[in-house]
Amino acid sequence: MLKVEKMIYTLPDGRQVDLSKVESISKIRDYGQVDNIVQKYLIGFSIRLTNKEIIEVKDIYHYSDWSEVKLRMNKLREDIINQWKSMQ
Repeated sequence: MLKVEKMIYTLPDGRQVDLSKVESISKIRDYGQVDNIVQKYLIGFSIRLTNKEIIEVKDIYHYSDWSEVKLRMNKLREDIINQWKSMQ
């Protein structure tokens, strides 16, 4: 029987993800405006777990800060993917 060790990844908002249960990680996408607040938008990606749970990782940005937030989300997503792949 194969025993998979848990590897906990803590997201910037404090939530924890067990990388041994990750099934897939989506591409980054724009989720649109925040509650009809002008110039505030959401960007993020989702992590799908083997139990079919989906963890949404999102960040709010002002349209003028889009590139900075996109870079930050890219780095976070790549870090999660690299640590996840190192387990496989």
